[in-house]
Amino acid sequence: MSDITGNPAKPTGPAGEKMLERMNASHKPLRDWGLSFVNWKEGMYILDVGCGGGATIRDMLGYSANSHINGIDYSPISVKMACQTNQKDLYKQVFISQGDVTDLPYGDNLYDLVTAVETIYFWPDLSKALQEIHRVLKPGGLFLILCEGSNPSTPRPNIDGHFVVYEPQTLKAQLKAEGFHRTAFEKGQGEYIAVWGCKQ
Repeated sequence: MSDITGNPAKPTGPAGEKMLERMNASHKPLRDWGLSFVNWKEGMYILDVGCGGGATIRDMLGYSANSHINGIDYSPISVKMACQTNQKDLYKQVFISQGDVTDLPYGDNLYDLVTAVETIYFWPDLSKALQEIHRVLKPGGLFLILCEGSNPSTPRPNIDGHFVVYEPQTLKAQLKAEGFHRTAFEKGQGEYIAVWGCKQ
């Protein structure tokens, strides 16, 4: 993508900031639909992987009162934007870090829920990322993937960096291969998908 529109694989600079602002707004229908599949409870420990501009974190604060939410993204601009989006709750309920999904800086068996919203396309090592997410989930914890794109044959703009669109059946099978249980998926409007699995 040009520096006029920003690069969704790794936002940088003013164009990246503008793109993250657009994504915070434009992904709301996906978030509203996909987050409805979670059995929300008070006081959940949550990790949002590839947190982007931070809107998913902000939404989840409303679903789980007294929750503790970590966000992680490998783009410094995304980390900055996510902190701004959640300024009111930053360092109270929300903690955002720069890092890589294949080497998560968190201990084992910590989270009730891990989310990945519009980000899995950009993960070069999907298997390693899923292993790390499985590690940090508590037994019984849920990993939820939400994507607006799920048809690999749909023409899309050129994106700088790794970019793969997955069918829901492929993601479900990959989750199962990495040790997740009760794997399932739902399809929504257009190419919307929600794919999930639990740690046994």
